[in-house]
Amino acid sequence: MSATTKSALDQLLLDIFTTALEGGINYWSSCTSYHWMTESHDGLVTREDHMGFYADIILDDDAVDEGESAERRIDRSVLAKGYRLATTEWRDRIAWSSGEKPPLVVGPETDWDFDADDADAIVQLGLFEDVRFG
Repeated sequence: MSATTKSALDQLLLDIFTTALEGGINYWSSCTSYHWMTESHDGLVTREDHMGFYADIILDDDAVDEGESAERRIDRSVLAKGYRLATTEWRDRIAWSSGEKPPLVVGPETDWDFDADDADAIVQLGLFEDVRFG
């Protein structure tokens, strides 16, 4: 796949990421850096960064286990892992806010109406392999 070609899964993972960062995970963490868009060197063209998005976060004091670092990076690999867990072992264990479980297969016609709570759960699964909060 070329750098300019994106799949439906790439778009869904980026959408979940931005939803989580802009409203889903703020009650248990603080964001220190956030990248989801690329800019051309002249600053005129911007594009969503489907493969290189990331956010650096710091877990709130009450969200950190003893001996654990408070600093985390959320990136595409975290979202992919969280989504995989959300569609397998956690699919029936979570009361998905949207009322629908995450789709097992993501294609051009996929229209999963997730919300910030669902995005939050997927990020937590990717980071902790568990839903610790909410």
